[in-house]
Amino acid sequence: MRSFFVRLRAACLLTAALATSAAAQDKPACQYVQLAKVPLHYTGAGLQVTMDGIIDGTPALMLADTGASDTWLSRTGTEKRGLHLRPTGRKTRGIGGLSSLYATRVDAFAAGPAKPSHGWMDVVGDTGEAPSYDATVGAPYLLQTDMELALADKEIRFFRPIGCDKTWLAYWSQDANVIPFEINQTSNRPANPPFTIEVNGQKMLAIIDSGAYRTSIDAHAAERAGIKPGSPGVVEIGTSAGAGSARVTNWQARVATIKIGDEVVRDGEVAIMDTRGQMNVDVLLGDDFLRAHRVLFAMSQKRIYLTYVGGDVFGRKPGIEPWVQKEADGGNPDAQLALALAYRSGRGVTRDRALAAQWLEQAAARGNPRANLALARSLMQESRYPDAADKLAPALAQLPAERLGALDLYVARVGAGAQEAGAKELEATFARNVDDAWPRPIADHYLGRIGRAELLEQARKDESYAPARTCLAAHYLAALQAAQSKQPVPASVPECEQDHTKS
Repeated sequence: MRSFFVRLRAACLLTAALATSAAAQDKPACQYVQLAKVPLHYTGAGLQVTMDGIIDGTPALMLADTGASDTWLSRTGTEKRGLHLRPTGRKTRGIGGLSSLYATRVDAFAAGPAKPSHGWMDVVGDTGEAPSYDATVGAPYLLQTDMELALADKEIRFFRPIGCDKTWLAYWSQDANVIPFEINQTSNRPANPPFTIEVNGQKMLAIIDSGAYRTSIDAHAAERAGIKPGSPGVVEIGTSAGAGSARVTNWQARVATIKIGDEVVRDGEVAIMDTRGQMNVDVLLGDDFLRAHRVLFAMSQKRIYLTYVGGDVFGRKPGIEPWVQKEADGGNPDAQLALALAYRSGRGVTRDRALAAQWLEQAAARGNPRANLALARSLMQESRYPDAADKLAPALAQLPAERLGALDLYVARVGAGAQEAGAKELEATFARNVDDAWPRPIADHYLGRIGRAELLEQARKDESYAPARTCLAAHYLAALQAAQSKQPVPASVPECEQDHTKS
């Protein structure tokens, strides 16, 4: 199977500048031609940076991810469009470990201003949670040419340099920080080359990763800088997900100094990730870094230009970050959901259930699928099963790879007296997820294929995941029993939903 990505590159946005380039060849001065500027959005539960695109004639949201090694589709994107998946026998590596790769044929794919192309594309099969975006646009696509990331302006700008090998390219400032790529530090030639920074005086390899919500240091690298999980000031803050089915543990830590070129950030707050060696570098400079900087990937010169534009580089202030509040006030339902979750949990703010409910209702009213999932679960705790089903069905149409939501919809259908319809929906959802080892046994139990004892046995099969899966199985057994007797569904235990998705 010939690579779709090769054909995609041949048809990408750079071809739009060929005529401009040819006309400028005889000019002696550097010509820095802006090919396009593309608006960015904050999307999903993690408020990740996305751009607009097209898949088979329909609008698509795509993760703009300089940390990704390729461009691929998500299961959300393929299942929305009914695209058939073929196993490839290949795997891709992410922070969650190895993920199965599938392939599907698309008639038209374009990201940003690119001309649509067609062919076979890879599909990431396993992620820690169902993505809110349809595709990931990786470094080989984004960094074919010089690219400026101005997250403060919510824009990506693409440039074609002509005769600019020795020219200063930070056109907005003569005081930009210039950092060379460490091309010789890696065995291959990555599309997003690393560069050297210092953490507490220790040299580390870093990349700028627009797909990372916050700056993270690999746990082994952090130990070299004197930062170790369990030591004073290092606090566990949960898990994160990416490519790969597992979730990885995160800690929050303050770092005395982070030196990036000529810039030194003191007393910064970053995440420490137990990636078990899955990261190819020591540090991922994430969106928190990008919001405080203007960055030009000068691929033509093998260097990065960056300037500080204001704000906390590594999010050191407690409470709701101003950019999140601004997004929520501006009507972004994903940011509104983030505020709802913060006020409900008391994470960084005073717990306020009334304010949490207010933001959740706003997010749901704007069609946020995860907000509607949360509301539906609350409705089932009040025995309002028909109302819960009315929330769940459209939410799952937007997140067709959301497997726990599919189990919730079945419970809601049973409580509403529509078990047969619920069984058909559940069957269809898990038929699209043929390789899911978990939570498929819960669906099999709901559909009468296995008994309670076998379900619990399946939950305990993998020792490292047994506690979370057993907890989850117990919750859904109790939920079904409650729905059958029209009683309130018990509240879910958040810990049950951690680390249960390994296939």
